[in-house]
Amino acid sequence: MTDTSYPETCSDIVRFQIRRGVKDDYAIAADLVNYSDIRLVSIQHEYGIYGGEDGHHILDFLTRIRVPSIATLHTVLRSPSRMQRTIVEKIAQRCARLVVMSRIGMRLLTESYNVPADKIAMIPHGIPDLPRDDTKQHKERLGAAGRRLLLTFGLLSPNKGIETVIRALPALVKQFPDLLYFVVGATHPEVERRNGEEYRHALEREAHALGVADHIVFRNQFVSFEELCGYLQAADVYVTPYLNEAQSTSGALAYAMGAGTAVVSTPYWHAHELLADGRGRLFPIGDSNILATTITSLFANESELKAVSDAAYDFTRPMIWARVGEAYAALAEEVLEEAARHHNDRALPTLVPVPTRDSSIPELRLDHLLRLTDDTGIIQHATFSVPARSTGYCVDDNARALLVALLTHHITGSADAKRLITMYLSFLHHCQRDDGQFHNFVDYNRVIEPHIGSEDCIGRTLWALGSAAYLAPDDGARRMARQMFDHAVKPALGFGPRGQALAIMGLDAILRDEPGNTSARTTFETLAGNLCQRFENEADVQWQWFEPTLTYDNAMIPLALFTAFRQTVEQEHLHVATASLHFLEEVCFEGDRLTLIGNRGWYGRSASVASGKKPAADEQPIDAAAFVLAFRGAFRATGDRRYVRRMRQSFDWFLGANRMGICMYDFTTAGCRDGLGIHEASQNQGAESTVSFLTALLAMLDIGGPNEPTGEPQSAAKMTRRSSLEAVSVSASE
Repeated sequence: MTDTSYPETCSDIVRFQIRRGVKDDYAIAADLVNYSDIRLVSIQHEYGIYGGEDGHHILDFLTRIRVPSIATLHTVLRSPSRMQRTIVEKIAQRCARLVVMSRIGMRLLTESYNVPADKIAMIPHGIPDLPRDDTKQHKERLGAAGRRLLLTFGLLSPNKGIETVIRALPALVKQFPDLLYFVVGATHPEVERRNGEEYRHALEREAHALGVADHIVFRNQFVSFEELCGYLQAADVYVTPYLNEAQSTSGALAYAMGAGTAVVSTPYWHAHELLADGRGRLFPIGDSNILATTITSLFANESELKAVSDAAYDFTRPMIWARVGEAYAALAEEVLEEAARHHNDRALPTLVPVPTRDSSIPELRLDHLLRLTDDTGIIQHATFSVPARSTGYCVDDNARALLVALLTHHITGSADAKRLITMYLSFLHHCQRDDGQFHNFVDYNRVIEPHIGSEDCIGRTLWALGSAAYLAPDDGARRMARQMFDHAVKPALGFGPRGQALAIMGLDAILRDEPGNTSARTTFETLAGNLCQRFENEADVQWQWFEPTLTYDNAMIPLALFTAFRQTVEQEHLHVATASLHFLEEVCFEGDRLTLIGNRGWYGRSASVASGKKPAADEQPIDAAAFVLAFRGAFRATGDRRYVRRMRQSFDWFLGANRMGICMYDFTTAGCRDGLGIHEASQNQGAESTVSFLTALLAMLDIGGPNEPTGEPQSAAKMTRRSSLEAVSVSASE
């Protein structure tokens, strides 16, 4: 696994690198397995390692491989999100065994995930086989000869609770002036990406304020294995002051015990299990006074300190890497024997049929988005692939681009996307009037033109701002987005159907962040009710629509009602969403091919009755993207896999599955052509078309493999907070 933000150089032993956020790499990796002599795959699972929401891209790999697999779960959550639960359940279905490293992990899998007990194996976290050396020589190497050493190591993040130890130090130093506390490890890359070194600096300030700064050493770096072992063998007491009890595995704890270091810990699940029967000491989460008392008792009684460290060392002998390796090898042989019995003479993977490969999805690239964006915002149009600066900027396009940047940053952590979020949000802020409305156009000289944005424009901006209030990577951006949203949302109650539908998208993101926001929920439900009332007033047996004419971005309206259904579980919302989307399918699909309504004349009720023909040109990328999002929303709301097929067919419009067989996406520039005319496609690659393609692509990347589960819709009271990606996906993908 590689992260494009942290590229690594691999040795020759590495056969293939999966780029974390590139969905197609997982299928390619599976093909590499299927067409090789590999007989079994071992998967190390942790949330955040793999791409997609909560790492669901691993399901693409698992669904495709045709050899047995074993998955080691490094984290088992008692209260997972719906997607987190789904991933574990699908891994359990696809893998021959799930390996956990603690008894609590076994219990959670059987009780909370309904995994059969005979499918679970417990193999402890491996540790190096370290000798019981005298700590003196190791302390000398660290420049700490003759001092008592406390140690905590691992990637630094606020949930580590280092401040609890710092607050215990004044009492400890008063009794043991020679005490030194080593905090070893770099800041977690994701924490550093979001907040820099804020946590470490806060710890340093607190140490100075308490007068113990001279008794703390921060080693802000990744240390080598040899260095780590040296720290462990030098330490007198190892402290894990973690703030969250729901931790089923701690490699740091296992390493410390295996080095024969006395451990003092908060009672998170793994510590409670490993430190039982005198193998360590526990103290309440966040209680620095009891921590100080506990460490004092160990330092004041050398025999007690030795008894604790000896018990830990003896207990961990079955956990040394050689023993753990033997356990995995035995489990692998067991799984392969089962596979051979099941498949008889077809046990060899080369004899198992490999499925036909689905057509691939383009890699997510921001090349043309960056080309169109300057230090003001995204330029509206392009001449061929070159930005047409004379056309200036508009709120509509910058709102769309903000959504793309938010989703991209969430999936990939892209520094470019993070910068674009600030750029587009700043542009929207610049264009908002005192009354909450938005000027839509700004010329290339940054002069605001007096025209007010349309209802659809403001609705789309509400969608983007609501999503940014939830998903933006820094608190300042989230606060600004929320303030702008609140200032602009009230007029949405009087908008037309598209403006109301787009406002629903933004309100849904707000409600994901604040489920108890009664004002937002009231507005949300009112808007959904308005759409249903429009449908009732306008629709008849032949014309199942909200207006007398189908124009542009039509599929966003049923999308909004599928989204509303997932919040409210109101059957009327589902009924109208399903009926209106089905009507659009009948109008716009010819078999498996999407043929959009051209904007040269649109398609009205009278035209449908008279001839049934819709204008052939110009077909717009925004409409294809809306279908991708609507079908994804329908799938999420109903679980009907037919919608996933339609989603893919809609996306394929961009790749040439259209009435002219022309690929609208330019693989060279990573831009999208502006429209499909009567005889040819536009060669210009402007903002709306490119952002529409990227929105559709991000929705495709957010589908977690062919067997992605659906889950049952839940009432608003029971809905758990979804991940930030899905919150925007309710807007951008649902």
